[in-house]
Amino acid sequence: MQVRSTTDIDRFRAEVGPWLLRKPVENNVLLYHTYDPSGDLPGDAPAHPRWVVDPAGAVVGAAWVHAPYRPTITDMPAEAAAALAEDLAKQEPWIPGVNGPAEAAEAFATRWADLTGKTANRERDQWLMVCTNANRIDQTTGTPRLGRPDEVDTVAGWFADTMRHSGMAPDDVLRYTHHMVADQVEGSRLIVWEDKGSVVGASGRARPIGGVVRPSGVFIHPDHRAGGYAAALLGETTARALEEGADACTCIHFLEYAPMQAVVEKVGYHHVQDLTEYRFA
Repeated sequence: MQVRSTTDIDRFRAEVGPWLLRKPVENNVLLYHTYDPSGDLPGDAPAHPRWVVDPAGAVVGAAWVHAPYRPTITDMPAEAAAALAEDLAKQEPWIPGVNGPAEAAEAFATRWADLTGKTANRERDQWLMVCTNANRIDQTTGTPRLGRPDEVDTVAGWFADTMRHSGMAPDDVLRYTHHMVADQVEGSRLIVWEDKGSVVGASGRARPIGGVVRPSGVFIHPDHRAGGYAAALLGETTARALEEGADACTCIHFLEYAPMQAVVEKVGYHHVQDLTEYRFA
C-alpha cells in the first residue's frame, strides 16, 4: 500500500473524487470538504488530505487531514488504514484522534498507538443514517422559516453547544459553526422554527453532493425541548432537501444520545454504517 498526499484540492478532487462519488452516502463528509466551496473549513494551515492506493495504483481509501481537526477517514482495508497511520505518525504527529467506519478507524488507531506510544481512547460510537422519504412532523405548534443574516451569531452558538463533547477546543468549535451557519444562511439552507413570536430552534443543511444532502446542526432551546420541535425541524430540513432534488439525506447519530435516535427514525432515517471516534492521549 502507498499513501499519497497533497495540499492541492483540485488534484485531490481529480484523483480521488470519482472514487468517493461511488458511495456518496458513506463518503459524504469527505465529499463535502472536496467539492463544496464552503467545505474548506477555517483551519490553522491548508488542508492536507491523503489517499491510499494498492499495488495496481487503484484508490482503496482516503482521509481528510486539516489542523486542528481530527482526521476523518473512509472505509478501507485494515492494511490500508495501518499504512495511513504510519504516514501520519511521521508527517502529522499533531493529530488528536481519528473518526470513520468502525473497523478502519480501529485499525488506524491501533497502529497509531503502536507507533507513537500514545493511548487511543474510543470516545464515541455513531451510526451513519440515510433517508430517502422524509416524514414532516405535524404534531407540534409553530412554523418554519428561513434563517436571517442577523441570526448567524445566535445559531452558531447554539450549534456549537451541540458539539460540546466533540473533543475540539471551544474556540475551534465556534469558528467551525459560525462558518457553517453563515454559509447556510447565504444559501437559504438554514431553517428556524418560530412559535408564538419566539425562535425555539434551528436546523441547517449542506449543499447536495453526488445527490446526497447532510442536515448539519439541530438545536432546540432548553426551554422548548418537550414540544417535538427537534423532529419537526429535522423533518422539514430533510423534506425540503428531497423536494429540491436530492436523492437522499444522511446524518450521523451519536448512540449515547438515545432520545435523538427516536427523532431521526421518526423522520425516516435508517442505519447504514457503524462509525467510531478515537481520541489520542
